[in-house]
Amino acid sequence: MAGKKTTKQKILESALKLFNRDGLVNVRLQHIADEAFISVGNLAYHFPNKEAIVMGLYEALTKKQKELLAEYRIVPLFDYFDHLIRKSFELQQGYIFFYLDTLEVIRAYENIAEIHRKHIKWQLEQLRNMLDFNTARGALQQEPMEGVFDRLAQQLWMSLDLWMAQQYIRGNKTPQLKDYREAVWGLLIPHFTEMGKREFIQMWQLPYDFFL
Repeated sequence: MAGKKTTKQKILESALKLFNRDGLVNVRLQHIADEAFISVGNLAYHFPNKEAIVMGLYEALTKKQKELLAEYRIVPLFDYFDHLIRKSFELQQGYIFFYLDTLEVIRAYENIAEIHRKHIKWQLEQLRNMLDFNTARGALQQEPMEGVFDRLAQQLWMSLDLWMAQQYIRGNKTPQLKDYREAVWGLLIPHFTEMGKREFIQMWQLPYDFFL
């Protein structure tokens, strides 16, 4: 039996629900307090301002992202990378406000902006490590010239983190996992070796989730 939720948990869950539904800029502390069935004074006792609430949600989000990448770093084969893609899609749906309002967040809250930039740098390092690992095992072609894989890692990050916002901008508010997977893998396909092609086709037709 799950333990009783703390007031802080209720506040964060209420804020996440409202941010996801209405957008960051449209939600005030009073809205969050009403959703959590507490007074604004009680809310302020736990979170002195809106930034503190956003920071709490951001920390929860990045913790889950790091857990996913920590699992993946152990053996970054194609199946594991596909698992990372699928779980990232689910995570983005749960915290959609951040992915749609990233620019608003970093403009409004410099502390979060600084932490997020460091987090992006870490993500890029993990993606570059993935490219190097799969090149070393023969699934990806050798880097044709210096800097190509660094740019590819940046493109992968943009597809992984910014694809959802692009879909909303284009009017698609019901983005599908299949399209998300295709967008990310589409960046890697031109770099496959023959071995990589065979492995990818097998994985795509029969994805295996090692973590079930």
